[in-house]
Amino acid sequence: MLEHYQRSASRKQLHVLCVKTLMFLLLWAMPALSNDINGDLNTNYQDSTVDSNNDSVTNNYNAAGAASSAPVMSAIAPTVMGSGGNDSCLISKSTGVQVTMFGISRGSMQQDDNCNRRKNARLLGAPQTVGGLGLQVSAISVLCQDPSVFRSMMLANTPCPINDTKTGKLLMGKAAISKYRENPATFIVGYKDSVAFWDTLLRVGEEDYEEEVVEDTGPKLSISDRFRSSKLR
Repeated sequence: MLEHYQRSASRKQLHVLCVKTLMFLLLWAMPALSNDINGDLNTNYQDSTVDSNNDSVTNNYNAAGAASSAPVMSAIAPTVMGSGGNDSCLISKSTGVQVTMFGISRGSMQQDDNCNRRKNARLLGAPQTVGGLGLQVSAISVLCQDPSVFRSMMLANTPCPINDTKTGKLLMGKAAISKYRENPATFIVGYKDSVAFWDTLLRVGEEDYEEEVVEDTGPKLSISDRFRSSKLR
C-alpha cells in the first residue's frame, strides 16, 4: 500500500515538472515569434523604426519574396524623345498594356507630313540671302499638295500653278483653270473627296465660251484729266 502511494506521488511530481517546463518554453519563445519579418529575403529589414520629434514611424518593406504580398507590376508606356530639336518633324507615339501578370510597352516615331511640307516650302521660297532658294512658285506648288490649300487657292481666284507640257510654259490664272477642266481627276488635288464641288465650280462637261472683249475706242484721258473739274466744264 505504501509502495503504491509513493509511486502515485512521484508521477504527480513528474507531471507538474513537465507542465512547468512546457510553460517556460512557451514564455521564452513568444518574444521571438511576435517580431514578424517584413522585408526582402536578401536584405533583412525588420520593422525599421524612425524617431523624429517624439513621433515613431514604422516602415514595412514589402517586395518580391517578402513575408507579405507586393503589388502587381504595371506596363508603363515609355517616354520617347524626338531627335533633331525644332528642325525635326518627328512625332512620338507610345503605348502600354497590362493584363494580370503579363504586360507590354512600345514606343515609336513617325513623320508629320504637314510639318515637312511647311518646312520645304519655307526653304524653297525664302530669299537666298537668308539661306533659302528664292523659288516662290516651287514653294506654292509644295503647299498646293494639301487639298485644303489647293481649294483655298481656287476660291481666292489664285489657282495653283500648273505646267503645260505642250508649250513648256507655266499656266496661271484662267489658263490654269482651263487645264484643270481637261482632266480634273488627275490635276486637282483632293478631287475624289469633293467631286460635286469641283465639277460645279469648274463647270466640268459644259462648253467654255470665251467672253468677247469690247475694245474702248474713246479718247484716252489721264487720271488727272478725268477728275479735274475745270477740264470737265
